[in-house]
Amino acid sequence: MVKTNEPVRQARLPQRRSSSPGADRLKGFVALLAILAIVGGVPYVLLRFFGTPWPERMPSRDVLFSELSIETVLGIIAVVIWLAWLHFVVCLIAEVVAEIRGHGLSPRIPLGGGSQGLARRLISTVVLIGAASGVTLPVATAVTTTHTGAPTVATATQDGDQGSRDSFRQTEARSTVLSGNQGKTTHTGVRTNSDDKGQVIKYTEVRPPQGRNYDCLWDIAERYLGEGRRYKEIYDLNKNKLQPDGRRLTNPDLILPGWQVRLPADAKGAGVHTVRVKIDTGTTVSHGTRTTSPGTKSSTGTKATTGTKTTTGTSTTTGSENAPGTGSRWFEEQGSEKGSSIGIGSATRDPGAKTVKPGEPGITVEPHGPGTSQSEPGDPAAGGTKVPEPVPVAVDDGFDATEAGMYGFGATLLAAGLALALKRRRGWAQGPGPKAAGHRQTEVGLRLASDIPTAQFVDNALRQLGADMTRASRSMPKVVAALVTDRALTLVLDPYEAQTPPPAPWQTIADGTRWTLRRAYGPSGDVAAPAPYPTLVTIGRNADGATVLVDLDTANGIVSFGGVNNPSRDVVGSLAVELATNLWSEGAHVSMVGFGDDLSSLAPSRLSYWVRLDDAIAEVTRRTEAQVQACARRDAGSVADARMTHPDAALWGAEIIFVSAPPSPEEQDRLNRLAADGKRSIAVVVVGDVISSPWRFVVDEKNQAVCRLLGLEVDAHSINPAQFADLVALFEAAESDSLDKRRAEQDMPAYEFSATDLSRPAPVEVDLLGPVEVDARGELDEGRRQLSTEIVAFLASQDYGVHPNVLAGAIWPRGISEELRDAALDHTRRWVGVDAMYADESGRWMLNRSVVRVDWDVFRTLAKQATMMDDPRGPLSTALSLVHGPAWSHTPAGRYSWLAASGIERRMVEAVVDAALKLAEASLNYNDGILARTALQTGLSFSPASEELWRATLRLASHFGTTADVTNVAAQMYGALAKHGGPRGPEAETDALVDELLPGYHRPAQVA
Repeated sequence: MVKTNEPVRQARLPQRRSSSPGADRLKGFVALLAILAIVGGVPYVLLRFFGTPWPERMPSRDVLFSELSIETVLGIIAVVIWLAWLHFVVCLIAEVVAEIRGHGLSPRIPLGGGSQGLARRLISTVVLIGAASGVTLPVATAVTTTHTGAPTVATATQDGDQGSRDSFRQTEARSTVLSGNQGKTTHTGVRTNSDDKGQVIKYTEVRPPQGRNYDCLWDIAERYLGEGRRYKEIYDLNKNKLQPDGRRLTNPDLILPGWQVRLPADAKGAGVHTVRVKIDTGTTVSHGTRTTSPGTKSSTGTKATTGTKTTTGTSTTTGSENAPGTGSRWFEEQGSEKGSSIGIGSATRDPGAKTVKPGEPGITVEPHGPGTSQSEPGDPAAGGTKVPEPVPVAVDDGFDATEAGMYGFGATLLAAGLALALKRRRGWAQGPGPKAAGHRQTEVGLRLASDIPTAQFVDNALRQLGADMTRASRSMPKVVAALVTDRALTLVLDPYEAQTPPPAPWQTIADGTRWTLRRAYGPSGDVAAPAPYPTLVTIGRNADGATVLVDLDTANGIVSFGGVNNPSRDVVGSLAVELATNLWSEGAHVSMVGFGDDLSSLAPSRLSYWVRLDDAIAEVTRRTEAQVQACARRDAGSVADARMTHPDAALWGAEIIFVSAPPSPEEQDRLNRLAADGKRSIAVVVVGDVISSPWRFVVDEKNQAVCRLLGLEVDAHSINPAQFADLVALFEAAESDSLDKRRAEQDMPAYEFSATDLSRPAPVEVDLLGPVEVDARGELDEGRRQLSTEIVAFLASQDYGVHPNVLAGAIWPRGISEELRDAALDHTRRWVGVDAMYADESGRWMLNRSVVRVDWDVFRTLAKQATMMDDPRGPLSTALSLVHGPAWSHTPAGRYSWLAASGIERRMVEAVVDAALKLAEASLNYNDGILARTALQTGLSFSPASEELWRATLRLASHFGTTADVTNVAAQMYGALAKHGGPRGPEAETDALVDELLPGYHRPAQVA
């Protein structure tokens, strides 16, 4: 149930020590007497009974050979005692100096050991004399504050955070984490290749209250440092640092449960987490040991037993399997507190549960708020997020993956998924139609941000890996994160599971804890295999410029994004959109609970909006019940295994629940239990800090996300509400354009080519009817080829030339200087030839069509000639022979954004589809089935989602072939529409034709 009221929350002050002031004074005086006895008494006794430690006269050579007397032995013992006393005095002086300074540790004395420890304890006890009389610690009290927010209707713009966002703009220095265990490095962080050892960082989490006993810095210092007065050191390390609940430590007397507190290097004890940090260089995480609670998912789907795992992957079983009532954590230090007992009631079975849209009659949309039970610290404020000011985009002379992205943010894989989803939404037309004219700028930004080739590489590489592992009868490894660079894809594996070598061409690095695939060895085409990691999602970019992805399913529990409220919401929103649109989340379904905007129009079959969390949990539980039953029938230990051995995207699709605020403790228990069930593919992401979450991310004002337990620190991707609104409007316009089946008549260019021109090669040839290719006669540096090819392609799409400012705005939408623009044009002109590209008297740049042959110009000329002939088969066959694949495919990242405004994509598809249908019809008039089939196949290679072409192919197969031929065509059609067609499935006319030609044909389930 959605609630926006924040219940009364308790704050706390540090507790007073349990001992009385009198006892502290007595201990201090005893310690002082002990110091005086050691410093003064020991020398007095030695001098009184043994004399000075040095001899009265120089010993002779005979001493070495004479018999040892009692006096000589006692003298040797006295010298040893003098040395021990002197060493203790040095340790005592070092501790006194450190105490006078008031902070920091004393320098380590060589061979100090017990002597320095004893001196430190004595000095700290003596200090109690002054502390008991001069230092009065506040008495523990319960301070109550009330913050009540009235229920509000969530909209795209809401009030911002209640706390100050400008007071503390500084954050911790960028750190990268490398992991080590007793001298052996285990890489689980975000760098691709780094074995450097770094600084050991220790931290702990503030414990929840036990009764009226609240944790404080004094208690933490006493627990892990052995002395409460060292709380000042902990405060200095954590002052003004952002915590998961969005607050900062500004007062040493005020800390809250769940805060992650950094500790001095000598901290030790149960609950201390250790990571190895390399500032500004390497990133990995080091954990001494791992304790896995019952209920966690393993890579084989079986329940992991309680035990201690080392980096070699061995484990010692100390508990029973599937023990009830225990929580799960992906990483736990040895001795860390176990998860609390959980008990889950039955899900609410509301018959009226459905996907409710904002704006429907009787529906009031409110963000999901905390439950009626005790709330967690840092609950986000009610409502949506504040719309930030537009971010200015830097001016450069090309694509910069670090700066480009959704309206200026780096989000190449996220934007690639959206761009491909937008193309599928347009269906057969592929390109923008007339109704998308008002959203051109949004699409330009989307195309600039997207890196479709990299997204396809990641998708095909993972699918090929899954297929190879399945053929070898091996289970897929558990992946914590993935790193994507220009050169390779690296999978960061669970370092506590023993791994066998990966199949070629994958390679192992970092002691086998990482598998890497160089991009040059990736699959060359699409791989027809299940996607093994459907919950892999982009978090952001690390310091090396690599795109960092995490697998939400590996968390085995709630993944929380705390910190500053608005940036956290924006980051979580980007995760939801990517999982609903990317290539490898095949069959995944995203449920968004309580968010202010309904984004389901971005992916109607993969994203739904809910007002109540109970309804979403009930629906997700109902859908995943089929997975539990299927695992039992197939004797599969987990969905991860069954997904590869028994491919069925509709059955094994992942369910991801996004909640806009921390749920109640009871709801957290239910969500954690569902996420930890290996026979259900469920992941949960929450905006706000959840203390029981295995993975707790902290997002600050600068969109930097940190997860200390995993060693991740990235510049997070995000989409704010204003950008969401633009995307929704763009997708709705694309949906409307896809319903328009009219094909405009193509205008012939101002010049005309005859068919005889194709008999010999032209000096310069430009192919646009497929992947863009330019065959020029000049020489060009390889680094300039992509840019020059785009310039030539843009000029080839313009029939009458273009002004240089318009050309610059299209090729460099983020801006460029005139000097750099003219230099790029000069390089391109020398490449194609000075007579092939020129500027006319008015300064408009154009291609010389008498020297440059563009296949699109030839196609239109032949199509126009076909309309004037009784038998159009000749010119139409020649025109379709120019088609060599899907138009504008394999375009490099960040280029060709001008396609969003030119409309040439749609015009090309219209012309090719029209020519294919006309040629097929003309061929049937002459009973030429082979030519008709070739024409339709050529059209489908250019527009695989054209249902008009598919229906003509079905009729052709029915006319000339057998029932088996028609069945084969139907299977190919539904496969192509599932991959390239719109999310709402085939048109009713298509299904009706299949039912007529193939009565009883079983259509495959629609998988987005």
